[in-house]
Amino acid sequence: MNYVRGFAPWLCYAALSPLDWRLGMCAAALVAVLSLAGRLRAGGVDLLGTATCTFFVAMAAISLAAPESGLNTWTCALANAVLAVTALASLVVRRPFTLAIARSQVPEKFWNAPGFIRVNMVLTGMWTTAFAAAAVACALIVAYDHAATLSLVTVQVLGFVIPFVLSGRYAARAQARAAAHE
Repeated sequence: MNYVRGFAPWLCYAALSPLDWRLGMCAAALVAVLSLAGRLRAGGVDLLGTATCTFFVAMAAISLAAPESGLNTWTCALANAVLAVTALASLVVRRPFTLAIARSQVPEKFWNAPGFIRVNMVLTGMWTTAFAAAAVACALIVAYDHAATLSLVTVQVLGFVIPFVLSGRYAARAQARAAAHE
């Protein structure tokens, strides 16, 4: 469930943008700002939350100021590319974005354990790959048929569902292995 909360703005955008890209962007920006404000009150902000808020606030402003800019055609690819770059950046600095989510589910004594960090590096790698693949798929769909809404929505949904399912399975196996070694 923490994954869903962390990705709520992105899911909001994916669900509402087929109706109107401005609606999707503005709703996602609102959810992102509220989420970031909640994280600030709780005492911590993460890279994903900051990147998400920045992206959606900027894109909402553009969508309202220049709705006919044509940017809406490419937002699916751009959104997934932003997620891929953000996830990759978290790997490069060895602070995988999944740590913030995982730490809410694991006792604090494990937070700095090498195995815990390694599992989250793998999980973030899965998400990075999925986001990059979705960005490429969206770009290809737009390049060949920018009106292919069903295909774009399908790619965006699969870009979240597949790593969500794989992450859950991998994390469960990692927890079972860790429990077996205690």
